[in-house]
Amino acid sequence: MMDVPALPRVIWDTTFAQREWTGTHIYTRNLYHAVAATQRVTLQELRRARASHGAPRRGALAAAQNILWLTRGLERALNARAPDLLHVAAYVGPRRAPCPIIANIFDITYLAYPQDFDWKWRAYARWVIPHTARTAAAIVTLSEHARGEIIRAYQLAPERVHIVAPGIGSEFHPPIALSAVEKSRAQYNLSADYLLYVGAANERKNISALIAAFARLRADFPRLTFVLAGHPFSSSDKVTQALRAHAVENAVTRLAYVPQADLTLLYAGARAFVYASKLEGFGMPPVEAMACGTPVVAAPNPPLPDVLGAAAHWADDDSPAALARAIRRVLTDETLAQTLRARGIARAQMYTWQDAARKTIQVYENVLQNKTS
Repeated sequence: MMDVPALPRVIWDTTFAQREWTGTHIYTRNLYHAVAATQRVTLQELRRARASHGAPRRGALAAAQNILWLTRGLERALNARAPDLLHVAAYVGPRRAPCPIIANIFDITYLAYPQDFDWKWRAYARWVIPHTARTAAAIVTLSEHARGEIIRAYQLAPERVHIVAPGIGSEFHPPIALSAVEKSRAQYNLSADYLLYVGAANERKNISALIAAFARLRADFPRLTFVLAGHPFSSSDKVTQALRAHAVENAVTRLAYVPQADLTLLYAGARAFVYASKLEGFGMPPVEAMACGTPVVAAPNPPLPDVLGAAAHWADDDSPAALARAIRRVLTDETLAQTLRARGIARAQMYTWQDAARKTIQVYENVLQNKTS
């Protein structure tokens, strides 16, 4: 009887992908499980040990522990386990490894918008990420635009950078019961007539322009409200300042992180999902909204035109006036809204975790083949 070849052993370091409900965390969790489900590799997850109680450590201590993990802890763990590959889940890899490295670098927004990141990530961007990018056997990113930016920023050979777009979970796909949507509205005290934004609140997300666009619509749509979900807001941030400047505080509901099951219902209940980000690696929220059958209005900034295609209604640019015109069109043209719903559902079905896993396995196989050739 012939011996069955052992499956390649791949370790994932998820130390830098642990912030709950961020796009990085969701991508890592779902892709890891999808790759494991193929049964074509043996996976093991590693991460820097954290305190088992209390809040996560932040600041200088956490940064020092992370660097110690990269320079000692992770290298020791890899030497002890001797994997065939190391898959770095989020940007930052070790100085040395006993095996080839595959690194997820989703975008380079930390270079274009450094003000959106804390000092630790700015330090990683300057000292650690360039080394990871240049020494990894392969880079995984999310879109053609992000791929081009990474190649240019780190002067990489194009064949080393691969696109593995995220999937959209089955929980975001219709049918979604109207009674569940109405219950969700009541739970969060929402009107039946709202626009929705989901995502972070940093500068590149351009939420201030969305608020200004919403303010322009209020005279003609007095019952319309705006829901901002996905990030806690403070009383001194720029979003709050924009709400006050445009006198729409009472018409805007600000929610922090929303459980995944509730998020599906928030998407489904919205008149439209609006997105005006200046720059993304991919842009998962508008695709999730499409999967829930919600019309999407977006600014044509990269890589959204490639990701969303003709399934979104595009503003001419990301200014408040252009966004208001585009949103108005969707709110007043039911034929257009229905077309966007149908196109959006079809577009979202293009993005599956099974396809992402298949492409990831192909990257593994290519790297292993080059290792032995």
